[in-house]
Amino acid sequence: MKINIDYIARVEGEGAVKLDIEDGTLKDLKLNIWEPPRFFEGFLCNRSYDEVPDIVARICGICPVSHMTTAIRALEKALGFTPSRDSITLRRVMALSQIVSSHLVHLYMLALPDYHRLCSIPDMFSRFESEIKRLNRMKEVVNKVTALFGGRPLHPVSMVVGGFTSLPPRDKIEKIVGELENIKDDAKETLKMVSALPFPDFTYNTEYVAISSPAHYAINGGIIVSQNGIRMEEDEYYSIFEEDEISYSNAKRTVIKGKGSFMVGALARLNLKFNMLHRDAKKAAEEIGFKVPDYNPFHNNLAQAIEIVHGISECRELLEGVHFKKPEIVIKVREGEGIAITEAPRGLLCHHYVLNRRGVVERANIVTPTAHNFLGLEENLKRLVQQYIHEDKEEIALKCEMLVRAYDPCFSCSVH
Repeated sequence: MKINIDYIARVEGEGAVKLDIEDGTLKDLKLNIWEPPRFFEGFLCNRSYDEVPDIVARICGICPVSHMTTAIRALEKALGFTPSRDSITLRRVMALSQIVSSHLVHLYMLALPDYHRLCSIPDMFSRFESEIKRLNRMKEVVNKVTALFGGRPLHPVSMVVGGFTSLPPRDKIEKIVGELENIKDDAKETLKMVSALPFPDFTYNTEYVAISSPAHYAINGGIIVSQNGIRMEEDEYYSIFEEDEISYSNAKRTVIKGKGSFMVGALARLNLKFNMLHRDAKKAAEEIGFKVPDYNPFHNNLAQAIEIVHGISECRELLEGVHFKKPEIVIKVREGEGIAITEAPRGLLCHHYVLNRRGVVERANIVTPTAHNFLGLEENLKRLVQQYIHEDKEEIALKCEMLVRAYDPCFSCSVH
């Protein structure tokens, strides 16, 4: 029996799953990310450093802030520039608002229809009117946060190497603080909704990888850690991880040298730094019975819902009663090299740049969360199919699509 899912619906980008079952045994399975490559790393070369953040933001319409922030951090390291404390705080606010926004879209519009045997959001309108209204309320507020400091919610323009070109007045910040407070209950209701979904009983103890900091729930910087002993600075990234190419996919895939696959993203973050969550998120997670470690990749959906509670509460606290001062941006151009690792909504994101003495990019490398998750997802698809091998063809195909969507891949990012 052959099953060909030629176009995986409700994911960002274009991919397929093809598998062959013979005599009750899975003979072959391939995850094919067939979206055409876009060559960002190539055309970043010979560009001035200050052009890079705007360019890499176009890699993705869902996580432009992550690409901008990671690129900016790597470029500032290459240039020997230390950002102000206010800039660091505001970049964290921007990142959190984008993570919440991305998780909301994924949970309500991409993943949720699976668990009600529906094909799309339009099919949900008649039965889930209140849930869709909740989604719109929350999405509107977090988009406002991104736009307030970034200049616009998609592909921000105010966040640059060195800081921010402009900052909003205090009264607008106070207004958004109030709006964040108003959607805190919506975030908790979202978590309750997701926790009630009938997730498949499927577990595998993979290696979870994230960045960690003793000060907070690390998003824009920290050391790289795993539950199996990885603990290293971001500059040591290539000593542990390597990319390889495969013949049947346009995306590269990343492995831990000498070990193999691993998992990044919301579930990895919770498994590794649950105690660093905002108290509101920890309390909400405990109320729905979530415990770590959790080895069910379908629960990445649940982890994202917990991070929605965390992101909204922390954004509110970071902005409440604080007066930000726009720093003077003075960049001394020099030759240099910088690597930065951050947490995009879907997991570890690496940007690496080499600049010449004129501040022009000579080499660029970007490793996305979906590249990090590629091999682990493919391996888990094989395990999942074997577990449900005696189900009918349609049910096996649905389970495969549900698992792919649980990882929340961005195939467009992976073929950057």
